[in-house]
Amino acid sequence: MSQSSQPKGRAGRPVSRRQVSKRQVSKRRALRRWRSPLLAGSARLGRVVFGTLSWSQAQAAGAALGRLAWHLAGRDRRRILEHLELAFPEASSAWRLACGRGCFCHLGRSLGELLHLWRRPAGEAERHVRVEGFEVIEDLRRQGRPILVLTGHCGNWELISTANQSHGLGLAAMARQNDDAHLDRLIVALRQHLGSITIARGGTSSSRLLLQTLRRGGALAMLIDQDIATDGVWVPFFGRPAFTPLAAANLALRLGAVAVPTFVERLDDGTHRLTFHPPLQLPSDTTEATALMTATIEAQIRRRPEQWVWMHRRWRRQPT
Repeated sequence: MSQSSQPKGRAGRPVSRRQVSKRQVSKRRALRRWRSPLLAGSARLGRVVFGTLSWSQAQAAGAALGRLAWHLAGRDRRRILEHLELAFPEASSAWRLACGRGCFCHLGRSLGELLHLWRRPAGEAERHVRVEGFEVIEDLRRQGRPILVLTGHCGNWELISTANQSHGLGLAAMARQNDDAHLDRLIVALRQHLGSITIARGGTSSSRLLLQTLRRGGALAMLIDQDIATDGVWVPFFGRPAFTPLAAANLALRLGAVAVPTFVERLDDGTHRLTFHPPLQLPSDTTEATALMTATIEAQIRRRPEQWVWMHRRWRRQPT
């Protein structure tokens, strides 16, 4: 880079690349400091605003936010389309574009629904969620078997908690703590309002709480459809290797917990269907068990592809 083309400081003197990099890092840190209280404040404001709306109005307002985000969030929009091309190479570009827009609208609706329910009585969600297959859970309880609710980020997945209030599921969700402490506290509070407790993955008391949940006849929910920093293995996901957490398979095989695939699906009439599927017959190998669990989640995503989080970098790492 010639001296004339270098960035200039306040006095017109050239600024080195290292100085530019330090300024960029400083700006990013400043944005992160402001982002935390802004997100928390926005969530609290949204809870008040959406709480005054009807269910259908909250869905419509959320969908409008989703459509707006589709146009503003360029990085996530590009990621969604790239990931859809990896997962559905045979699909047309028009289909992938429509699916990507649908993903943003769905997530916006889900946000609107959750903010709406946050201000409503605890049992309000039961009016909008139809539970099917709960006899699977009842049968396992009669057998005294520990229950692992296996799910992914499909549909409005947080509504699985509503089965606690309507059917006494006794659900606890194992989840990674959000990097934003303010936002993490709000998410935990929302889940508690909907009827479930959150066990922080890797927390000091997580193992104790996990065992207590299972021994008391409750169910432990685990989502294994994201690439996160934890023990995992490479298994196929839409035909490509994907790094997948091992915790669910380890729990099922070591403690004898029964893996029950469970998914929420948004229906065309504005309600949701929460389905407990027959238990998986897991192989004794943890990698093979994780692959079967992942294939089950993939099958649900293929049913309603617009209802999954395609902006997540599911294949960000690849085996070397």
